[in-house]
Amino acid sequence: MKKKILILCKTNLERDPRVIKQIEALHKEYSLTCVGRNISKHTGVEHDLDLFELDSRGSKTNRITEITKLVTKQYKSLYWNKNNKRVYKTLKENTYDIIICNETESLPIADRLAKNKSTPIYCDLHEYYMDDRMTGSFSKAQQEYEEWIFTNHLSHVKHFTTVSPQIIELYKEKFNIDCTLLDNACKYYDLFPRPTSETKIRIISHGAAIPARRLELMIDAVSLLDKKYSLDLYLMDNNPTYKKHLCQLIENNNQISILDGIPFNEIQQTINLYDIGLYLLFPTHLNNTYALPNKLFEFIQGRVAIVIGPTPAMADLVKEYNIGVVSEDFTAVSLATAIKNSSIEDINRYKQNTNTAAHKRNSEANITEIKRIVHSIIS
Repeated sequence: MKKKILILCKTNLERDPRVIKQIEALHKEYSLTCVGRNISKHTGVEHDLDLFELDSRGSKTNRITEITKLVTKQYKSLYWNKNNKRVYKTLKENTYDIIICNETESLPIADRLAKNKSTPIYCDLHEYYMDDRMTGSFSKAQQEYEEWIFTNHLSHVKHFTTVSPQIIELYKEKFNIDCTLLDNACKYYDLFPRPTSETKIRIISHGAAIPARRLELMIDAVSLLDKKYSLDLYLMDNNPTYKKHLCQLIENNNQISILDGIPFNEIQQTINLYDIGLYLLFPTHLNNTYALPNKLFEFIQGRVAIVIGPTPAMADLVKEYNIGVVSEDFTAVSLATAIKNSSIEDINRYKQNTNTAAHKRNSEANITEIKRIVHSIIS
């Protein structure tokens, strides 16, 4: 009989690359139950459950109650809302050989389930969330709450993983936690760079429409270039108001198009139709400074030249493989200059170099490592 694994993550499992890697690594050898905000739709998952609700502010009265609990440090009451209680009650009668907890938000549920049956936990922390990324009146209180979630629910955790060497150091320095490196590399795609046209250079950026990402700067940057450059922004509908705002900005701009988000299993093939992958990640807090996002690896597998802002961890990877250019700062002018100063020969060379990067930086090693971790814990 196959041993049973519970995978918890408060995300859309159909689009969460790290959870998808866990499923790919484990579904043949183990019986998987996956719990997320949306089901994974993976044929290898035995029990596919969408128990987590999309976080919402709710009514004004509920929001005031939440803030009160936050500032008065009523953390248990704040965390164990109706949805989290329902998830726990749905799962508590089941027995699992290991729980894989993704990010810290589902850790208290995993910890409570583990206590009942002495179940070991493998926690994929993904990134680093207990820093100064919060803003507003209650940012300090929110940070302390996040730290409470993390530090008080570790007794059954046997292994941690995270995305970059720098974030591994952060967890060690601040919490004396040892993590294994599992980066965000996606699976290998057998694609080839397309020759770059002298008269039409196509630029792509894709992802969530989030105001904090300041997507206007990419629009402004391409608008400063001559007409042979075009930008296609593939944006998900997570923030319709912001997406509408961006659409209004480009109403009279023939260089730029805003399109619907790319289906998850078509991302690399779509990127492959372009010449340059463009991405800005502002180092506004520790996590952004040291993150190595999925997009960077998707650009590599899509075989396009990469243009990014000077975010340290990302810049190191781009320079290591000579697969693109890093702008001097995060202004539209600097970004436009970085693109303009890349000749057709430069762009084609960066594209060719992604072949080497694609072979070395893909998810095969990560999948092997996930198998090793889970096997060692269960054994």
